[in-house]
Formats: sequence, C-alpha cells, structure tokens
Amino acid sequence: MILLILFLPVAIYLIWVGGISRQSRPVIVNGSWDFVALVFAASGLILVGIPAVITSLNDTWRRYWLTGEGVIPLASLEGSRWFWISIWFFYFVMVVILVSIFIYRRRCFTCFYNIDSNDFNQAINDAIADSRCDIRKFGNFYLLNDETVASKETMEVEVFPLLRNGSIFFNQPEGLVSRQINDSVSNSVQQMFTKDHWGGLILIFLGFFILFVTVIGQIATAILLH
Repeated sequence: MILLILFLPVAIYLIWVGGISRQSRPVIVNGSWDFVALVFAASGLILVGIPAVITSLNDTWRRYWLTGEGVIPLASLEGSRWFWISIWFFYFVMVVILVSIFIYRRRCFTCFYNIDSNDFNQAINDAIADSRCDIRKFGNFYLLNDETVASKETMEVEVFPLLRNGSIFFNQPEGLVSRQINDSVSNSVQQMFTKDHWGGLILIFLGFFILFVTVIGQIATAILLH
C-alpha cells in the first residue's frame, strides 16, 4: 500500500503531462494550477515519505514502515505522544504554508505545453512588436517600459525544446503590458498546430512503467510477507 501511495501520483502526473503533450494544439496552463499538479505528483512523498523518515527514528514505527502491515503502532508513542503530535502539527502547517506561498508566486507564470520552440519564440516576438512599448531584451529576460502609463515590468521566457514546452514569467502579472503580451501570446498559440513528436509518448511510457513496477512491487511484498 505504501508503494502505491508514494508512486501512484507520480505515474498519474506523467501520464497526464504526456497526454496533453500528444494533442494537436498547444495547451496553456496557469502557473498556479501547474504547481498544484506538481504538488499532487509529490503528494505521496509529502504525506507518507517524509513522515515515514521522521517516525523511523522510533524502532516500532521503523518496522511498520518496512513491512507496511498491521495496525498503525500509535501505542508505541504513548510516552511521547504530545511531542510527536507537535512534530506532526508543525510539519503539516509548514507544508500548507509553503505550498500556499508557491501557489501564489506561481501565478506569475504561464505554462505552454506541446508547442514547438520556434513557434513559441515567434509568438512572443509578434506580441512584443504589437505592444508598441519600449522593450529591451537581455537573453531570455525582457524589460517592458510603457511610458504612457509609467509602467516598468519584466518578463522572462524559458523554452524546453526536448519536451516541447515553455513558460513566461511576469514580475507583475496584473500589469497592463504584461497582460497585453500574455493575452497576445496565448491567442496566437491557440491558433497553432503541433507536429507529432516523441516527448509525450516517452512521458506516458514512463508513467505506465512506474505504475506497473509499483503494482508488481506491492503484490510481491504482500506475497513475501504472507
């Protein structure tokens, strides 16, 4: 059961990303929701993996995590129950706080899946040309200056040609120029078609492979323990 909790979310996430990477058109995902998907993939590690490492300091719990069988040995913590309750409370509060902070910060990103890098760069260049504001480029970093509204914003572009996806980061996602460029790039990208490629198939294969190995490992563990 522990193996499924740890690796099933990872397999589902890889299959999902591989699936949207096989569509005929690019897929646009808000940065916050993209991070939520990553948190789901890591949920097994967050909810079980790290707590298992912490409780493995106790001999009884270490045996429980190794076998994964039997009733949760809460009785073994009787002498230090409040200490462990404090540890769990602090850990999960920190997880909630950190995840909330990252979700909020990731709103500054817009992620583009299943798009050719050349098409993505062309859409960005076209959006910049249509914006009619003073823009300075330093590699993948852009300074956006609109003198009419006295707005100074920044934009950073990341492209991953192998997996055919990219992202745009705005330091002020609610800014006038940032929203204009983001909307222009999104509208342009939605009209594009993506050629068939192997990236999505590789991710789907990895997802099903992890799922298969996890299920087989769980069944083998159950058989050996009985």
